[in-house]
Amino acid sequence: MTARAARIALLLVAATAPACFDVRSVDPGGVLIDDFDDGDFVPTMLELDAWQCYAFNPRTNPNYHCDHDEGFASPYSLFVDFYVEDTPDDTQQFGGAGLTTSTMNGPIDLTPYRDLILSLRLRSGTPAIPSEAVVYIELYCRTVPSESGAAVSDFYIVQPVTPTGDWSTLRLALTNWGPPPWQTEHIKGGTQACLRAVDSISISLAAQLKDGQAGRGTFFIDNLRLQ
Repeated sequence: MTARAARIALLLVAATAPACFDVRSVDPGGVLIDDFDDGDFVPTMLELDAWQCYAFNPRTNPNYHCDHDEGFASPYSLFVDFYVEDTPDDTQQFGGAGLTTSTMNGPIDLTPYRDLILSLRLRSGTPAIPSEAVVYIELYCRTVPSESGAAVSDFYIVQPVTPTGDWSTLRLALTNWGPPPWQTEHIKGGTQACLRAVDSISISLAAQLKDGQAGRGTFFIDNLRLQ
């Protein structure tokens, strides 16, 4: 049986499991989300679907693509290369680009883990990405109800970090994640409830362009792990 066939067989078995399950069954000591060293877009963590890239503000921005390049002390990393422009309209749009993967068979429980570890870097282009750029590491939990009972389809918790031109490795405590300040509805059960029902992971770079500015950059991620 080839490695690809074995992976498909495991996924078929996983499809018969309950919708929300505990990823401790994979490896109690930690789980490798992806190190990208196989050079494809399929995460190492079996519960996750293929990586995709995207742009935002505006989401109609076509000027981005993702691929692989040399990683942090490894053969490959995953990157999104993008150009974003803040339309001169007296309003800052906070545009950028990111990388995302979603679960395939319902939400997963991340509460058994303490930290999310990853390496990242930002290579600025021309025009340059401002030094104020921020990376948002976002854990989505769209099935969790709101405190008010209102229907909310995009609940998530986030931790911001500052990218640098060189590779940096971050160990981020999961208890430090929290809802973004612009999220007006509250998650019933707070951060812990969201961590118990994560359905996608997104890592986005907000370029922090001023009104009317433009920027080009390449944002890299590598060695994502839950510990």
